[in-house]
Amino acid sequence: MERAIDIRSLRKRLNWTQDRLAEYLGVDRSSISRMENGQPASGPVERLLSMLEKEAAQ
Repeated sequence: MERAIDIRSLRKRLNWTQDRLAEYLGVDRSSISRMENGQPASGPVERLLSMLEKEAAQ
């Protein structure tokens, strides 16, 4: 089982706003808020977040 991405922490490390992350992922800002408050990311959004997390770790 894959671990959940801490979206709020990732966003803070990147120094991005919810609006900026939403734009990058192609979703509405309210979706970012919901994901930060426990709704799991899925599909393409989850894959993009995983890629972004790997890039931020480098």
